[in-house]
Amino acid sequence: MTYNKKYIDSVEYDLIETRKRMWMMERKKNEELLKKYQQAMSDLEDYKNLYMRQRSEMENYQRYIEKTINNIKANANADLIKTMLPVLDSLDAGILHDEKLKPIRSQLIKILSNYGLKEIESRGKKFDPYLNEVVGIVKGDDDIVVEEVQKGYILNNEVLRTSKVIVSKGGNNEQDNRN
Repeated sequence: MTYNKKYIDSVEYDLIETRKRMWMMERKKNEELLKKYQQAMSDLEDYKNLYMRQRSEMENYQRYIEKTINNIKANANADLIKTMLPVLDSLDAGILHDEKLKPIRSQLIKILSNYGLKEIESRGKKFDPYLNEVVGIVKGDDDIVVEEVQKGYILNNEVLRTSKVIVSKGGNNEQDNRN
């Protein structure tokens, strides 16, 4: 069996050309797949960044809501407690005449302290304009609270009512400017 060399060369040539075309088609296909893969990875990265931003915003929003709710809870009773301050003032005035009212006042203060109410302690301390309101001045050491005319209160670290006080000032004549 003898084969024609030209025929074999032409068959080989066709085979080689076919392989080249197939390789080129595969290469184009691979390039297209590579482009699609790169695009998919880019989209994935974009979606990942978007997800992270959305998650961060949601966490910030949740923290904001929690803070708002805690603030509302902490100060929800402020109006009620504010309306009870005249009752405490009446008890303070009554204690001057009858010591039997002290347990009632201390019980009420204990209940209100469970909701964040604290008394402002001013007597004998340096005058603080954020906590005290001057209603009188007497001669004595500079800026020392001599007498507390009306107690002040703090609710959850915020001043609910300032203390009305008489303050000593050095070198002044004795005065009393009570309102």
